[in-house]
Amino acid sequence: MSNKRLVRHFIDLTWNQGRYNIAKSLLRRDFTYQASMIDEPMNFDGMVTLINSIKAAMEDFSVSVEEILAEGDRVVTQSTFSGTLMRPLLGFAPSDRLLSLTAVTFWSIAHGRIVDAQSQLDIAELTRHIQRSRMRFSA
Repeated sequence: MSNKRLVRHFIDLTWNQGRYNIAKSLLRRDFTYQASMIDEPMNFDGMVTLINSIKAAMEDFSVSVEEILAEGDRVVTQSTFSGTLMRPLLGFAPSDRLLSLTAVTFWSIAHGRIVDAQSQLDIAELTRHIQRSRMRFSA
């Protein structure tokens, strides 16, 4: 499997399908995940907890891979995370509007398995969505 296909398959299995046991087989045992909104790197179980907490707050949550680039054992994805925030999440209050934010993730691959991933999320974009939603309710 190409590195691009490996990463795209992992994203779909974890973020969109919740098929964590299958997804775990695509990782090295020492896999780490770091997201700009989280203070510390996490292992796969920590990542699953994060995904499940997001899905609990945004029942219609999904991730779409917009662009994927690969060079050797490095893959970069640009993705759109979207859903309706039904419960508080990461300090943001619920909104009845569909929210979306962009994430860029840098992936390392070794011997056909994912070693780590580091995501940079555009939290400012999410904040703008929330503020627009609040203004609409107060008008």
